[in-house]
Amino acid sequence: MPATVFAAADLLLTPTTPAGPHGHDGPGGRMNVALTWAFNLSGHPAVSVPAGTGPDGCPVGLQIVARHGADAALLDLVERVVPPAAVAPAPGRG
Repeated sequence: MPATVFAAADLLLTPTTPAGPHGHDGPGGRMNVALTWAFNLSGHPAVSVPAGTGPDGCPVGLQIVARHGADAALLDLVERVVPPAAVAPAPGRG
């Protein structure tokens, strides 16, 4: 299926998670990897970027997926269109 999608488009945009965030006690039975795991397994370059907040004020992520071999183009896109503060390293990591 990804080959068919990427024959017609350079990028695939999806929500990062199919549901809202889990509580501080961890995900429990609510694992929100349904939209990311397939691309982790397939080896497609992908990145999750902040995309605002939902009605409850919680952050929403946008996953951008590129065809195989388009890692540099994906990173270039993120550098050009995502505000620098949104991709800054987490405190203590950079």
